Amino acid sequence: MTEEQEDTLVAYEIMSRISPPPANCPSCDSLLPSNLGELDCVVCSAKVRVEHEPTRHDWLNEKVTCPACRHVLVAGTDVRPADLRCASCRHEFTLSPKVIKVEIKCPACERGLRITQRPGERNLKCPACQEGFRVTF
Repeated sequence: MTEEQEDTLVAYEIMSRISPPPANCPSCDSLLPSNLGELDCVVCSAKVRVEHEPTRHDWLNEKVTCPACRHVLVAGTDVRPADLRCASCRHEFTLSPKVIKVEIKCPACERGLRITQRPGERNLKCPACQEGFRVTF
């Protein structure tokens, strides 16, 4: 690959297929960010250490496809996000954490809504009935 071709490559981000199990803050019982290691509770600011060896093992052995050459490689790292380089084409990309989505129902019209699960409180508006409501994770 020429230097000019390398400059024109777009930075890619691929989402991991593996997420750690949900964890709650021991201080306030709110949902913690979906990751492992030392996390900050977004509700009470407590520092919490979250570990899950099966997830670390699965992350280490996760197979991903290079977005440039479609070569399958093993992630080889037990952290997310992780910057990876394809051994075949040398393309660099980021393996980001899996974004967890949950289904909730609008309290007014019962319509099912899929939203990303993230800690704290969110104000939502139903796209069907325009009713505003609050969700806390």
